[in-house]
Amino acid sequence: MKNRVEVHDLSAWFDEQQVLFDINVAIEDKCVTAIIGPSGCGKSTFIRCVNRLHETVPGARMSGRVLLDKDDIYAQVVDPVAIRKRIGMVFQRPNPFPTMSIFDNVAAGLKLNGFRRSAELQEIVQRSLEQAALWDQVKDRLGEAGASLSGGQQQRLCIARALAVEPEILLMDEPCSALDPAATQRVEDLLVELQNNYAIVIVTHNMQQAARVSKYTGFFLNGGLIEFDDTSRIFTNPQDKRTEDYITGRFG
Repeated sequence: MKNRVEVHDLSAWFDEQQVLFDINVAIEDKCVTAIIGPSGCGKSTFIRCVNRLHETVPGARMSGRVLLDKDDIYAQVVDPVAIRKRIGMVFQRPNPFPTMSIFDNVAAGLKLNGFRRSAELQEIVQRSLEQAALWDQVKDRLGEAGASLSGGQQQRLCIARALAVEPEILLMDEPCSALDPAATQRVEDLLVELQNNYAIVIVTHNMQQAARVSKYTGFFLNGGLIEFDDTSRIFTNPQDKRTEDYITGRFG
C-alpha cells in the first residue's frame, strides 16, 4: 500500500515554545493510523500541521516538510484552503453549526466552495450522511437544526460534513472523547468502514480504541515521536521502554 502523507523533520512552535521536535513518519493509504500519548505531548499539533491548521493560530510556526502524494503542502504556490479540502478534520467536540439545518451543515463546505447545483447537492448530502451511518436516522429531519441531534449523532454529522467535500485524508482529533460508549462504538464501526476509501489518522487517549481500529500506532511524548510501528507490535512488544511504560499505565 502506498504512503499518502510523508512527514520529514517536522518541528512546531507557539511563539518561542517548541512543541514538536523533528517528527518523521509516513501515513499509509486506506488504513487507520492512531496517535497516542499523554496530554500535552504534541498529538493535536501534529495533525494540525498535517493539514495546515497550525498556522492559523497567531504566533504559530513550523519547519520541515509535509508531503501529500510527494508534493510539499507548504510550498509557496500551494493554497492552504485547497489542502484543508483534501485533508479533512473532525474535532474533539461535535461542532455542528448551531443555526444551520442538518442538510445545510453537511452542505456548508460545498457551498463555501461555490457549489450551487441543487440536484447534485442533494445527492452528495445523502451520500455523505450514508457514509457517516446517519442517513436512516435523519432522512425525515433534514430541515431540523443540526444541534438538535444527540452528541453521537452530531459527531457523525460533522464526519458527514467533512466527507461531503470529498477529502482524500481524514484527520480525527479525539473524536470520541465527549461521547458515551454506544456512540463511541458507532464511530469506531464507521472508521473501520471508511478506511476502505480514506487514509485516516485518529488522535486518541483511549489505547483500547487505538488497538481496535488502527493498523499503525505512533507514540508521542514531550513533542517527539518515540515509536511508530504496527499497532499489534506497539501493544504487545514495544521497542522503547517509554512506550511500554505508557501503555502499561506507569505514567500518562
